[in-house]
Amino acid sequence: MNRKWIDEKCDMLSVKLGIFKPNPLEFYFEPTDEIYKKLESEEEKDIKHVANEISKHLDMRYVPNIKYDWGVKMDPEVAGQINFLKPMHDIQIPFFYVGKRYPLGRILAHEMTHAFLISKDIYLEDNNENEMLTDLGSIFIGLGKLLLNGISVALDENMQNEFILGYLSPELLAHSYIKIAAYRSINKSIMIKNLIPRIEKLLENTNGY
Repeated sequence: MNRKWIDEKCDMLSVKLGIFKPNPLEFYFEPTDEIYKKLESEEEKDIKHVANEISKHLDMRYVPNIKYDWGVKMDPEVAGQINFLKPMHDIQIPFFYVGKRYPLGRILAHEMTHAFLISKDIYLEDNNENEMLTDLGSIFIGLGKLLLNGISVALDENMQNEFILGYLSPELLAHSYIKIAAYRSINKSIMIKNLIPRIEKLLENTNGY
């Protein structure tokens, strides 16, 4: 995908959702230290608490059920899945991610966006393209900080080996984040609040910042 695709899908989301949360001071779900402490606690009740806070931010009627699952089989870059067959939806997360606060935040942002978009009857027929739309949608509805902070997963303590989570490249995610902030007239200080340093650097290196 490229920036033209991003721009086209942003226009589509604008038509379907309008200006989501008109007040720019209320637009972002802020991944505070308290949120990240919950995500690294290793307790399901704490990740469910964060999911509940996200659902409040999105004004969702139902909160999907969140659970860690030994039996989930998926590529590492995918990391989570949501079952749409049940009324309340189940979000399953592999045990590999237990306690990994930044990747968990990204997984929750993506899967909760799935639930939000399907509630609005927004989806694309092609599954892979729909996953990319969901990453973009996370940014469009204010979950971009969670999504960007968890963009990669380290495979060792020294951060020497890592892989990228998600369906859009870091560069396209940064472009999307900057584009949507400009569309919402959100200033830089609000944009970078609660972003980790490497994501601030990514934004700085993106054209249009």
